Amino acid sequence: MTRDFLLLWPHLKRYRWRYGLGALCLAGAVASRIAIPYFLGESIDTLRAGAERETELGDSGLGAQSIKSLVLWGAGSIVVAAAIGALIRTASRILILGTSRRVVSDVRRDLFDHLLRLSPSFYIENTTGELMSRCVNDVRNVQGLMGPVFMYLAETAVVYLFCLTVMASKSPDLTLICVLPIPLFVISSRFLAGRIQRGSRRAQAKLAEVSAKTDESISGHTVVQALGIEALDAERFDKRAEEYRELNLEVTRARGVLSPLMGGLAALCLLLVLAVGGPRVMRGELSLGDFISILFYLQMLAAPTGVMGFVISSLQRGRAALRRLCEVFDADLTMLDPAGPGPAPDKGGGLSVRDLSITLGGSERRLSDGEGTTQERLPERLVLEGIDFEVQPGKTLGIVGLTGSGKTTLLRVLARELEVDAGSVFLGGRDVTELRLDDVRSRVGYVPQETFLFSKSLAENVSLGRIEATREEILRAAEDSRLSEDLDQLPDGLETMLGERGVNLSGGQRQRTALARVLLLDPELLLLDDTLSAVDAHTAEEIMERLRPLMAGRTTVIVSHHLAHLSAADEIIVLEDGRIGERGSHEQLLAQSGFYKGLWERQEMRERLEREVESFEGDVS
Repeated sequence: MTRDFLLLWPHLKRYRWRYGLGALCLAGAVASRIAIPYFLGESIDTLRAGAERETELGDSGLGAQSIKSLVLWGAGSIVVAAAIGALIRTASRILILGTSRRVVSDVRRDLFDHLLRLSPSFYIENTTGELMSRCVNDVRNVQGLMGPVFMYLAETAVVYLFCLTVMASKSPDLTLICVLPIPLFVISSRFLAGRIQRGSRRAQAKLAEVSAKTDESISGHTVVQALGIEALDAERFDKRAEEYRELNLEVTRARGVLSPLMGGLAALCLLLVLAVGGPRVMRGELSLGDFISILFYLQMLAAPTGVMGFVISSLQRGRAALRRLCEVFDADLTMLDPAGPGPAPDKGGGLSVRDLSITLGGSERRLSDGEGTTQERLPERLVLEGIDFEVQPGKTLGIVGLTGSGKTTLLRVLARELEVDAGSVFLGGRDVTELRLDDVRSRVGYVPQETFLFSKSLAENVSLGRIEATREEILRAAEDSRLSEDLDQLPDGLETMLGERGVNLSGGQRQRTALARVLLLDPELLLLDDTLSAVDAHTAEEIMERLRPLMAGRTTVIVSHHLAHLSAADEIIVLEDGRIGERGSHEQLLAQSGFYKGLWERQEMRERLEREVESFEGDVS
């Protein structure tokens, strides 16, 4: 667990002066509070001594004026001590609680930056809902650990130290009797704290499942409604929610026992003082002022002792949350810049792939069940094997293959989304593993098969990679992708606000938006992964006609199931189970009587039948 707290050490070190000053203010506030019973006890003993002398000697004792002065001095001292304590206590809370928010803000920022740098495989192994739970709920619990928990623990330690020291100076044996029950309560509280920590980890892990299920159901609500499985989906959610509730109830029961336990400790100590100290006062072995002071000190100890149940449970929740955050920070960053990066490749360079093989899986996924963390190894799968090709500057490579043959994986490798071995991929004659990631990615424009749009305006989505782009440049990119033809159908044209993931656009409009986004970057290497699959054939042909002049000056790799889009490519490769089964130009592949020719003939037949049907329907009408 100490290793987990090392995550917070850089932030604690950064704000050590604030925490240190806050701790000093806490000590000062406690000292001011402790002074109040001291002044009260001294005043009572002085007044009692004066009263006894008046009774014994028959004189006026202290005298009315002296008594008045003593009372004013005692009351004034108490008021001043209380005022100073209140001001210092307020300052301590501002310093400690305010600093905890700064620390957690830094942790949240570091966590987000770390998530952005993790490889795509990490997101395959961890659901969005689970990561959201860690970013929101676990970070909030860590804030409680660094704020209220730290403050109450420090305050309790100082209160116990000061109060017990002053109590021991007045009556050592009575102080010893007061602390006798503490070891028993410490043992009991540690047992309950362990239950709370284990229960908190299980509850937080279950909350991640609830968050993941919520995200899944909301994102797929159209599928749920289309299949009419609302009741089934609600039942699955209710099951997770009920399990989360039961786990929370277990933690609540443990906390419910812990709080009365701490309150019982304070009451027992008070009972012992009354039972042992009262007779001593009657026998004159302990002054009344000291006895009342000790009672006040016990009352001061009762408040922090009573909230120790809350503090311990919050501490255990914070420790469990910190452990879960460390699991994210411990995830390896596989995509890193080389230790000694080489110079950026020359502009207009070609692309070369040599004996490329890619194996996915084989990583370990951490599973938290509250009792601890276990690891599950995902099976390995050879996706690409022995891939070789070269695309000269300004040329076009077409890729075709059955679903699952490795086409998307290959493009993700070229876009530097997946790690590769040295000597496998070269851009502009330079090994991409020896280049900075930014130097490679700034030269590559990748349009994935599944597009992602943000909840921003359409123009902001297009200019996401070039926020300084002018409106004319954005419109030109929209025209090249044929997105401009649909602008009049949108309520505010380019300024139309998109819903989550572009839900208010059609599939074809989303693909064309993603294409316009990449065209605006004017990349040297253009990667198109079945970019026009959601666009009708006529629009797709128009887009390809518009793209051909743009592709003439840049290296392009196109993946498509529609072979007409690849027919003008300088070379075409056919992937079969991760290997290159056929390669050549369009004409050469048609002459080989292989997979490519068969697919071409089937597509030609389908298009011919569609034209005949359209012609027949036109004659009938």
